[in-house]
Amino acid sequence: MSEAQTKAATYAAHDLSHAALGHGPLRVRGNRFLDQHGRTLLLRGINVSGASKLPTTPNGLSHLSQGFYSHRSVSFIGRPFPLDQAPLHLARLKAWGLTLVRLLVTWESISHAGPNPNTDLDHDYIHYLTQLIQLMPKYGIKCFVCAHQDVWSRFSGGSGAPGWTFEAAGLDIHAFTQTGAAYVHSQDELRRATAKANKAEPSGPFLWPSGYQKLAASTMATLFWAGDAFAPDLVCTRTALDGSGRHEVVSIQTFLQDAYFEAFGRLSDALSGLEACIGFEAMNEPHRGLVNLHSFYKWNYDTDLHIGHYPTLAEALALGSGHAQKVHYYVKTWPMPTRISHRSLLDPQGRSAWLPADVVSAQGGVDRPKGMGRCVWKAHGVWEWNDTKQAAVILQHSYFDEDHRKGREGQRVEWYRDFYTPFLKRFHQRVNRKASSNLSFLEPIPNEFMPPWKPAAALDEEAARALREAATAQSYAAKTLLEEERPSNLVYAPHFYDLNVLFGKTHAWMSVNVQGLSRGMFVLKALYFGADGLRKNYRTQLANIVRYARASLGALPIVIGEVGIPYDINKRLAFATGDFSKQRELMDALIGAMEDNLLHFTLWNYNPDNRIEYGDGWNNEDFSLTNGGSDTGLPVKHDFRNHSFEGDELFRGGRVLDVVIRPYAAKVAGQPLKTQWDQRTLRYEFEWGNVPSSATDDDAGVDEATDRKRRTTEIFLPAYHYRGKEFSVTVSDGEYTLDAENQTLYIVHANREPFVKHRATIELRDERAHMLQRVRERRRHVGSRSPLPVSLELWLESWTVSQVLSISIVVLVALVGIVAIDQHVVATLER
Repeated sequence: MSEAQTKAATYAAHDLSHAALGHGPLRVRGNRFLDQHGRTLLLRGINVSGASKLPTTPNGLSHLSQGFYSHRSVSFIGRPFPLDQAPLHLARLKAWGLTLVRLLVTWESISHAGPNPNTDLDHDYIHYLTQLIQLMPKYGIKCFVCAHQDVWSRFSGGSGAPGWTFEAAGLDIHAFTQTGAAYVHSQDELRRATAKANKAEPSGPFLWPSGYQKLAASTMATLFWAGDAFAPDLVCTRTALDGSGRHEVVSIQTFLQDAYFEAFGRLSDALSGLEACIGFEAMNEPHRGLVNLHSFYKWNYDTDLHIGHYPTLAEALALGSGHAQKVHYYVKTWPMPTRISHRSLLDPQGRSAWLPADVVSAQGGVDRPKGMGRCVWKAHGVWEWNDTKQAAVILQHSYFDEDHRKGREGQRVEWYRDFYTPFLKRFHQRVNRKASSNLSFLEPIPNEFMPPWKPAAALDEEAARALREAATAQSYAAKTLLEEERPSNLVYAPHFYDLNVLFGKTHAWMSVNVQGLSRGMFVLKALYFGADGLRKNYRTQLANIVRYARASLGALPIVIGEVGIPYDINKRLAFATGDFSKQRELMDALIGAMEDNLLHFTLWNYNPDNRIEYGDGWNNEDFSLTNGGSDTGLPVKHDFRNHSFEGDELFRGGRVLDVVIRPYAAKVAGQPLKTQWDQRTLRYEFEWGNVPSSATDDDAGVDEATDRKRRTTEIFLPAYHYRGKEFSVTVSDGEYTLDAENQTLYIVHANREPFVKHRATIELRDERAHMLQRVRERRRHVGSRSPLPVSLELWLESWTVSQVLSISIVVLVALVGIVAIDQHVVATLER
């Protein structure tokens, strides 16, 4: 390249600061994010951080038990990282091209002391978050706050809600392990330390997803979403939110939801006006609890992960009231995730998961309710105990399908329509009170699609009837039409994981379309083979997410809010060898499939506290792009592909960074059409098309500099891959410049005709030499002793599974033919 072609520009492609976006915020138009010049933005980023689910004081790592139950006096300051370390971590994300942060904040972190927003909020943590977000524009980073939870709370095996929420419902968090009301990592570790080993009943943090169907989390979710409908007799006394100091009696649903809205509302008030914060997500991975319950006597195998001790709701109700029960124990299997191994006796020995009446009367009070003194569902006539049968007898089998409020008795309810969308409306009204331009992020229940939602535009009677009929006729989601008013600036943010890899912790040469299997797909049709098949599998599933989102929600931006891989697959072999090839294959397929669908995304996750011993610190999950080594001196082998960067603090400890850090068009002068990058050859191709000026901004009176900016496409070209390498750039029309310092290629297209397509290609001048060097690096760092010449190994490496299978079939057919001919010749000679 000539010196003229390497002239520096002001802002990097992936810089999302107001200045870089044209001195203003990003905007939403249809299904696109736009900058102030009308260019389409392709956003890439990461969740920060997995450790934010847990307090710093006392140390909240989920395997630790000390101080676990001191839930009102915790602190999350320092999550995701201390402020004095923030510049390094933010600089890392910028260097990696990941400048959209999904910032995790739990309800517990800001409201652990109690429900009263005027007296109980942790203003020190809110101030810490404010200071952290104020640093982001310097690094070109935007963020949105995710109100994060899993399985309701840390005290029911997940994260999110404060401990006092259980007390308000009358649940005793100290009794959850003994009564089987929850799987709690730290408490299970204590139990296993003293219990007799039972090989038939393996235990461990892999059991945490089963908590959604256990008594504690399912009850709390139900009361939060639909306490008015299902527990109208459970009321709480609180201090009025208007600051008057008066006391008032409200329903459990109002008590919980108002506390939730005000906690995140006060946080939003504090963040309003900060350049970097673009919006809020109302709740991570919501779950319906018992609303629209499948059955009291079995859970839905297609939607609920059955693993470990898995009591039915009838059994869970009995256990929660202290009665021994025999329950199914599920173990991992294939091709289905799990199977029943045996029945196992769980005996609480009379202990109840519910706070007794004397505690309610002695300790309950204003802002400190303690429930009803017994099981809330028993108190509402859902079930009773039968001494003769030694079982719970269900008295109202359709209880969780019908409204029980006065005047609405017997009316059928549906979770998305009657509870979730009204919640979304109220949440975003509150967090947008001082920040009306906030984007409103939402997601469905994991592995589900949103039902059709009535558009904001008014419909005539005939169109409304047709929409209602279509909504109840479709088969991809709940058969209902959502008619609640939509939040403004809506962004769809579903999650995507390979649930087979996530649960099985293994990956070889075959992958499974779990999305299809859970919807009745024939097993053989759901199987894919090799790296190409893996990407096709993910591309297909992500395409379904996009298609059904468009069908239900219309034109709006789609951000895959969580997507990532567990690094501790295949028995953690990579930690001993430094060979993360299988993890690399998974991550490359995931990002490639999102690129194929032109999706925005935030990877899960960046966690500088990740360690070999306990991963991200929460239920032993290990998803962080970085690993900080070992706390106990265990030997750690880092990803060999990152070896030459281990001396650079921007990349130290990185895992599969060579496929995460990749070129992409961050700001596009038009409509993105196609993007493709080969992590082996470093060849990058991008195609985009002009859009009519009416689809961006009015061109009248635009000066030359503004016109040029509107025609400039900016591509993130990472130094991680291209620094020191000779490469060529080819563009279909116009001109380009390279700013190596900002890791950016600028392309100004010349052809302005509507719908004209433009193309850009970046390729190494000597791809073969680069790929041979990759083979040599693997041999040197992983200790490969292959007798093959490097060039032959490279050639074999380029073969896909489909090619191998095709050639194998041809060879097999040829061998069969040779044998047949030989037998024919022998038979002829014998005659």
